[in-house]
Amino acid sequence: MRRGTITTLLTLAVSASMLAACGNDGGDDPTTEPTSDATTTAEPTDEPTTDEPTSDAPTDGTDVPSDEGADGPPFPADAADQSNEAFENALKLVDVRVAEHPEFDRLVLEFEGEGEPGWRVGYVEEAAREGSGEPITLDGDAILQVAATHVMPDDMTGYYDGPQQFDPDTEVIDDVFVDGAFEGYTTVFLGLDEVEVFRVFVLTEPSRLVVDVQDS
Repeated sequence: MRRGTITTLLTLAVSASMLAACGNDGGDDPTTEPTSDATTTAEPTDEPTTDEPTSDAPTDGTDVPSDEGADGPPFPADAADQSNEAFENALKLVDVRVAEHPEFDRLVLEFEGEGEPGWRVGYVEEAAREGSGEPITLDGDAILQVAATHVMPDDMTGYYDGPQQFDPDTEVIDDVFVDGAFEGYTTVFLGLDEVEVFRVFVLTEPSRLVVDVQDS
């Protein structure tokens, strides 16, 4: 073979190799392994995203009313009746709860509606149903009558459907009887071991009547 022909063939081979190399650099090869930089940027971090709340995030307080830690007025010197009757707000009872505290037991009557209830709270010799006068039997030697005062709403849907009588298993309050609503009064009777000093106040959002019975 002539020297000119060999030179020409070598030149063509080199040119073909250079074109192939250029084609690989500019195209997308599906078998190409990702670079180390791409792998690093794709790794997730340990920081929480802004869409997911963390365990330390505070709640808005709407699930559970904050009556457990609420401070009321000072306890009075004696166990005299207390009243602040108000009948301008339409309210209906939705929950009754009792909790034990270091120096007192707390009764909370939670209402649905706008505004605050009034109250009439004092000791009675006997407990009886409003309207019918049917006697109520309670554990304990003293009976505290708690009456919230308010306007009766036209729609009673969602009214309290918990137990009518229950033992709260607390230090001072032995028995609870929820008498219900009658002519502007929502009445609850508490059975106690003995007459104790009590205080009454209201909380809002939601509307609640609170009665603390002191542990002597």
